[in-house]
Amino acid sequence: MNPFKNLHREFHERIEEMQRFGGLRMWILHVLDERGPANGVEIMDSIQHHQEALQEKLKMMPWDRKSRGNCGPPRPSPGSVYPMLKKMVEEELIIKKDDGKYELAEKGEKVVERWSGHMRHHKEMDRSALSVRKALTELDGYTSYLEDLKKDRIKENKEFIVELSERLKKIVESIEDE
Repeated sequence: MNPFKNLHREFHERIEEMQRFGGLRMWILHVLDERGPANGVEIMDSIQHHQEALQEKLKMMPWDRKSRGNCGPPRPSPGSVYPMLKKMVEEELIIKKDDGKYELAEKGEKVVERWSGHMRHHKEMDRSALSVRKALTELDGYTSYLEDLKKDRIKENKEFIVELSERLKKIVESIEDE
């Protein structure tokens, strides 16, 4: 059984759960997971930085560039962030430390882990292991796409598919030899 087969379904389930959970709450948990303890201003700065980076990546995508325009994402306001931080402390998702910084509580860590699953940047996972996981996940997605296509659409590429298959078999064999 292919261990990556259910990743696509699981990914969409996590996205749906995140949407129900709320955007600002999700961003706050993500920032605290990624950078560790931060005060409200630092959280707002990090959210804005992430949104700007995401927008830049989207600008490089080929679809519908004109409709997005050139305006940047809005900076989260203190009027939305601080009440949310207070609410998240009450929900025991985060903890407010004596120095005024917030950090993930155990419940918040579990939520982040559930959302991110296999995609999470584990602190113990090095970048090369993460890159391998990302490449395999992407390969799995493209394989699912090819499986869904009608056979007459991919028939002309059979030789290339066989070549890729052989290369993957060699990788598996090299792992088994160790």
